[in-house]
Parts: sequence; structure tokens; C-alpha cells
Amino acid sequence: MIIPVFDVKDGHFVCGKSGKRDTYCKLGSVYGDSPLDIAVNLMNDGARYVYIADLDRIEGVGDNSSFISEINSIVPVLLDNGANCVDDIVSNRDICTYSILATESMTNIDDAYAVFDELPFETVIVSVDIKDNELLTGNKDIRLDDVISMINTVKPAYTIVLNISRVGTGNGNVDVIVRDIIDSTPYTQHIVAGGLTNESIRDYKDKGIDNFLVGSILHDGTLLDEYKW
Repeated sequence: MIIPVFDVKDGHFVCGKSGKRDTYCKLGSVYGDSPLDIAVNLMNDGARYVYIADLDRIEGVGDNSSFISEINSIVPVLLDNGANCVDDIVSNRDICTYSILATESMTNIDDAYAVFDELPFETVIVSVDIKDNELLTGNKDIRLDDVISMINTVKPAYTIVLNISRVGTGNGNVDVIVRDIIDSTPYTQHIVAGGLTNESIRDYKDKGIDNFLVGSILHDGTLLDEYKW
């Protein structure tokens, strides 16, 4: 399954490299010019979901919720907007179809457990965010082992493994840390993300991974049809 990726900033789809958000610029896509046109055209082409990161909300400088809810009315949205507790996930029900509980925004591992204790786990997706070969988290006391233990305990239906350092680089070859996280969490289905190419998608598929967040090669039109959707 290919899930198109969008970063949103100031009401626009933007793109960049390696998580350097201050350098992001407006996204160009073969699927259209405006965000709504892109969403409609992707749906018509066969996309079943889209992934959206609300960069303003994640960084605490704005909120694109109204805009994102419009996209969700066209195609179901997997949303990362910095949600890190039960109240955040509940609030997202009016914005998106699936909420992402990302380690980048995680400040208390107990809050993550509470989300899965109190809410339907089918609508919550964990994202393990890696940057510079280390876990990216909102609390440096949270270790990768803690996150892996949480995933193996709550058993989310899907877990994203995102190498932020590779976003937009076209250098998404199978790497050791992503492979280790996948091997260490056998009770969830994995969605791999970060700089994916047709070649790396093929290599991951050869290793039994079938779900991918894809941005650059989708929007520039070079994603092979055989990998859609």
C-alpha cells in the first residue's frame, strides 16, 4: 500500500529535506496545483488514504485543522499534528480519520499507554521517528527500548517507522536501524517512510514490508505504477 505524504504549513502543502522545516517550500505535484485538487486527483487515481503532518501544530506556531478536515472529507487522513495524549486524540476525531501518536511529540510514555487503554486502537497509529540514527522524542528520557516495549504491549494495528533524516533525499535504502525496529516489533504491521525510491520499495517488499509513506517520487511522477496503490 502506498500512502501519499503531505506536510502542511500556513495552509499550503510544502516539501523539503531531512526535516529542516525552516527551508521547506511549496510542493509541486503532478497531481495538481491546489491541495484540494491534489487530494481529489489522488483519490480518483486509487489512493485509499493520505498522510498529513501539520507542521505548524507540531511546532506550536499555528493550526491547519480546518484545512485538513476538508482533505479528510475527500480521502481519509492519517494525521500527525503533535497529539500525545488521550485528549489530543479525542479532539482529532473532528479533523481526521486516523491519529498518529508520534515519538517526536511524545513527552510521557504513560500517556501513550493510556491512549491505547482508553480509545479504539484501530484509529491510532504509532510513529517511531528517527533522526541522525537516534530516536526523535519530546522527552529525552524516553528511550527506543521504551517505545518498542510499548508497541509490543499495546499492539497497534500499524506502526510507522520514519527516518526523518532521509526525507526528500532519495536515499531511503533499507537501513539497519529501521530494520532493527521492524524486527523488534512483530505484533504490528509496519509502514516505512523517509526518502523512499522505487528501488528501496522493491527491496523492502522483498523483505516482506508492503506499506509505505511516499512523497517525492509520487509528486514528481516517477513512482512506478506497479507499486500503486
